[in-house]
Amino acid sequence: METLKQAFARGLPTPTARFEQRTFSVIKIFPDLSSNDMLLFIVKGINLPTPPGLSPGDLDVFVRFDFPYPNVEEAQKDKTSVIKNTDSPEFKEQFKLCINRSHRGFRRAIQTKGIKFEVVHKGGLFKTDRVLGTAQLKLDALETACEVREILEAPLTPTQVLDGRRPTGGRLEVTVRIREPLTAQQLETTTERWLAIDPVPAAVPAVAGPKGKAPPVPAAMREPGSRSARPLHSLSVLAFDQERLERKILAFRQARRPVPPEVAQQYQDVIQRSQWQRAQLEQGGPGIRREYMAQLERQLQFYTEAARRLGNDGSREAAKEALYRRNLVESELQRLRR
Repeated sequence: METLKQAFARGLPTPTARFEQRTFSVIKIFPDLSSNDMLLFIVKGINLPTPPGLSPGDLDVFVRFDFPYPNVEEAQKDKTSVIKNTDSPEFKEQFKLCINRSHRGFRRAIQTKGIKFEVVHKGGLFKTDRVLGTAQLKLDALETACEVREILEAPLTPTQVLDGRRPTGGRLEVTVRIREPLTAQQLETTTERWLAIDPVPAAVPAVAGPKGKAPPVPAAMREPGSRSARPLHSLSVLAFDQERLERKILAFRQARRPVPPEVAQQYQDVIQRSQWQRAQLEQGGPGIRREYMAQLERQLQFYTEAARRLGNDGSREAAKEALYRRNLVESELQRLRR
């Protein structure tokens, strides 16, 4: 979008665009988790065993788990809600567990103990709960990965629901996440389809005129005391850009990551442009307000054409953003005309 705005500000046609396949390596991390968090997702049970005297539709199932950390006496335990009348319950529940990555006891727990699960049929009136099977999930894969997903059905494997040591036929799907692997970064190679927009030319051929003289700049587009032009932009679009940059900066801070200098500079530029432009519109006469409305008309046409072109090229997200900006400009024009 920055390239499109530059082209518009300089009166150039919409830049040409094309799609490219780009492959790059990324570091897998879950920035919303702190280093002391471990998330456990209990997703669903699949074809759980039915006790004698019951049909699959009679099962009322929940799962309870036991993570023996920091020790057996202070193990972290919890359970899901009860899902009724099915042998393939979907729980979709998550639990936040506390860990200490550098603690020797934590390393020992994930390498040798893991998390124990019990799949339980909820008893009714005067009836006790019945354990349908148990499962043990080892977590040693967290040494080199920040996520472990398991759906296993072979006998004696970590998350196979077992009746003692005899396979029951049921399966349990679980996922565990930590912020980043314990011993090394997890690199993933990904190939994505990117929209490449040709850059705006560095210089635009001058219109024929007196040699050595630049074309005059309209007075409404000049800053007070300056001979350089500063294009007017929709205040609604500037507010949208400011809000989006604020959300981006907040995400970096919540992840305890430094804000990239280019993002901070973009944020300062948007704020300064908004403040300068509001001052011009408040202090200037009817001329600058007429020029501002004319500029909004040009921006309306520009974003309309950009949305149409990007949509035809298959860039749906960029087209949606251009259309959203067009609607912001149109609403601002309607308010000014009232």
